[in-house]
Amino acid sequence: MSAFDELVRPSLARIGAPGDGYATDRDAYWGSGFFIAPGWLLTCAHVVGKGGAAVCRGENALRVTWEERTTAGDLRERTGTGTAVLLAPRPGPGEPPRDPWPFPDLALVRVAGADDVRCLWLSDREPAARAPVGLYGWSVQTGELGVRHGTGELTGSDARALLLGGSLPIGGLSGGPVLDLRHGAVVGVIKGRRREEGVAVPVTALHELPDPREGRAGTDVLREVLRAHDLHHVRLLDDPSSYAHWTALRAGLPALAPPVTGIGAELRTRLYGHLAELPPPAGAGEVVHLVEEVKEQVRGERLRSLVLRDVRTWREGAALLHGLRTLEPGGGGTLVDLDAVLLYAAKAVRRAVRDHPGSVDPARLSAFAHWLAGQADGHRHWAVGEAVRALLEGVDAPAGDGLGPAAAPAAAPPGTRTDVLVKVGAPMYDGRHPWTVQLIHDGLDVTPVDADDRGARAEDLAGALRAPLARALGQGDHDEHLAAIEVFLPRALFDLPVDEWQLLPDAPAPPDPAYGSGGWTATDGGGGDTDFAADGFGIGIDDAIDDAIDDDDFVDERSMPLGMRRSVVVRDVRRNARPPAPEWRKRWRGAVRGPLAHEPLHGRSPAEGHPAQVRPSGRYPYYGALSAMDDTSVPVYCGPVGSGEGQAAMKDALMAGHSVVLWRRDRHDHDECRDFHRQVAHVLGTAGRAEGLHEQVRDLRISLYDPDTARERGLRGKLAVLVDPPDRPPYAAETMRPPPLAAPGG
Repeated sequence: MSAFDELVRPSLARIGAPGDGYATDRDAYWGSGFFIAPGWLLTCAHVVGKGGAAVCRGENALRVTWEERTTAGDLRERTGTGTAVLLAPRPGPGEPPRDPWPFPDLALVRVAGADDVRCLWLSDREPAARAPVGLYGWSVQTGELGVRHGTGELTGSDARALLLGGSLPIGGLSGGPVLDLRHGAVVGVIKGRRREEGVAVPVTALHELPDPREGRAGTDVLREVLRAHDLHHVRLLDDPSSYAHWTALRAGLPALAPPVTGIGAELRTRLYGHLAELPPPAGAGEVVHLVEEVKEQVRGERLRSLVLRDVRTWREGAALLHGLRTLEPGGGGTLVDLDAVLLYAAKAVRRAVRDHPGSVDPARLSAFAHWLAGQADGHRHWAVGEAVRALLEGVDAPAGDGLGPAAAPAAAPPGTRTDVLVKVGAPMYDGRHPWTVQLIHDGLDVTPVDADDRGARAEDLAGALRAPLARALGQGDHDEHLAAIEVFLPRALFDLPVDEWQLLPDAPAPPDPAYGSGGWTATDGGGGDTDFAADGFGIGIDDAIDDAIDDDDFVDERSMPLGMRRSVVVRDVRRNARPPAPEWRKRWRGAVRGPLAHEPLHGRSPAEGHPAQVRPSGRYPYYGALSAMDDTSVPVYCGPVGSGEGQAAMKDALMAGHSVVLWRRDRHDHDECRDFHRQVAHVLGTAGRAEGLHEQVRDLRISLYDPDTARERGLRGKLAVLVDPPDRPPYAAETMRPPPLAAPGG
């Protein structure tokens, strides 16, 4: 038995219905699983699903059997009762069993009486291609119940799943671990097999287990399980037992030693144990921005990653720094990952004191600070040690002294601004619109998030974009910055109610007669994976399960219309596909300079509104009046601009170079236009410049979303805003074209 087999065996379990046993001639078991934290088993949802809907909902129990190593070195069988706590996707009431079970096909099971079990080490980053792996699980393939082990390699990926070559999974192995043999870490969960390849779910999909519709309770449970995982492995470092543990095994692997990395296995384990004691990050954006900040500080140059990193814990952020090297001509570079990780950890400690004063146990915080200071003292570069000690100043008080408000560091200055770009292309031959979602950093660098060249119809865009937009916003929100949303649209879709879209599935939204509900209920675009603004930490696992989410005072901000929380503006996808015209640049400079002035888009008096009998005549009916406006003038239209006079006027406004336009996108009585122009004129006058417009528009939208407030203040309509600066990003967007027709039979 290999060293890996010795460590995997006590953590491997088989799952089935409660009963007297699992004798192969009487009772078939459902599948395999493995412990990732004391008392917590990870397996596939379809394994748990074999017990029926009540087991999936956690109403009925399941039986878990594993082998415990005795003091004599033998293996002794133990059993416990399990309850499915998190399962994704969870079947709805009355739904039949799913075959195949949709992704992520994971379940987290609480096992009674397993608090002293040995647990596997979870990988802290995505696996590398062609990595050699070991596959483990229980099987009766030979007619005798036993543990099956095979070796293979990761051959690639299919959508979000991992593909396996070599030894292929067989019946019973579903839910078992996929072990990266280079790094000694679990990188996946066996899901099944196809004809010539196996399929596994990456452990990074754990973050998809919490259901966003159930509030933050699921997220709190998962965070506590991952915290318990890291603390379990730290405790094993000081365990006097003669049996090996994962850190000891990993210490001998070449992939965890110089020249590959300067962060050894023991340092990594202790670091993750300390990070687990900190309040969790608010979302992926907080972690990613801290990683980029440290990279720039260590390498002296900012180099934005083109790959989106969906990280939710401090340990995953530290893992992004492993193997980091300086940027040098011709490649190579000096290994600086230890420098970066120590700075990253010190910054995380500083943020914990700044953002959660009094919420961190002083003794644990002091222990972390002293451990980091010790690592800094022994560092080969004095400058790194000085930087770490400076970050820890004021937080490394002796244990028991406490940390008063005066010890908390001042808030850090604002860093990189990250916003979200949503690009919806012109309709293709079947009426579908291709779309992309991107992040834009400081108005310059772009990172792709997701895209669909097949596209979606206009009425289905809300559902299709929900998950990728939520993921992008989770990356963009950090510190005090709330990511803005810029939606590039064809002019025919300018009235799309993007400001009323919501991130939470099935959340009610103000009805919109033109585009359905305005929310996300029409089409489910996939499993949501964001987790920002969940602020629970430091609670017990059982408390996280038991605490009901029916608190009437708790409002999930993801259920709010996007325009109530953040800036949401429309941009013209066609104009941005070409180099900016001189008029466009000139008028944008005027809008930035201010003061902004209100002008009717169609050139008539605001009291006239847009009479139904008016039809534009000529090819450019409004271009002359719009060109004659001052550079600080903002055209305003009381009505939709997706068709008719409004569309013609909007086209001429864009041709005349206008970069800021406001209009009312809902249909209404013409006698309401006077009030609409009055309220928009107030918004523009108060804003003064383009930069001040976002806050004023948001305040007006908040009032308009509440019918009582709108009625009391005499407010009218659903406000849409075009803010379309040239050179953001500073290069032309690619042209969106329909995908080529498939060959016959292809």
